[in-house]
Amino acid sequence: MSGQPGLFLDRDGVINQYLFESVRSADQFQYYDGTPNAMRLLGQLDCPIVVVTNQSAIGRGWTEASQVDEIHHRLCQDALSWGATIRSVEYCPHLPDAGCACRKPGTQLFERAARAHEIDLARSVMVGDSPCDMEAAERLGMTRILVETGRGETPRSASLEVDARVEDLEAAARWIEQHGKLNR
Repeated sequence: MSGQPGLFLDRDGVINQYLFESVRSADQFQYYDGTPNAMRLLGQLDCPIVVVTNQSAIGRGWTEASQVDEIHHRLCQDALSWGATIRSVEYCPHLPDAGCACRKPGTQLFERAARAHEIDLARSVMVGDSPCDMEAAERLGMTRILVETGRGETPRSASLEVDARVEDLEAAARWIEQHGKLNR
């Protein structure tokens, strides 16, 4: 696909604090201390920013889609105040065993955003904290950055590698800028 490079961010564990039993409400949605500055730096990269997140708490009945949408509205507004525009938030509400194509490591969330925002996935970057983030990015030929906030888990497969392993989203933003990964 032709288009511009894009930046894809996982939500829980990258932008905000990861909770083992899911972030279920706006009250539980807490940014990491470095998130505002990280978003400021990412906003300066002048590329589409998309959040891609598995939200099985909806499918489990732990929260409602309206609560997740409220969190995403707040996230987009906050990011804008920090100097970054989030073009869209793509999420999968399904259970892990649902067999859907949208739940990461499936690639449907990425592909939908790429079509909507004219993004070339092979020239794009994924920042995540889990093996499923890195696996989805690998399937699409994206640059993979694993942050150690959240889960910071080592990818499941020995053959699944990452391009960078960094402390947090702020360090990821600096790595992206330093390595010119989103240059047009």
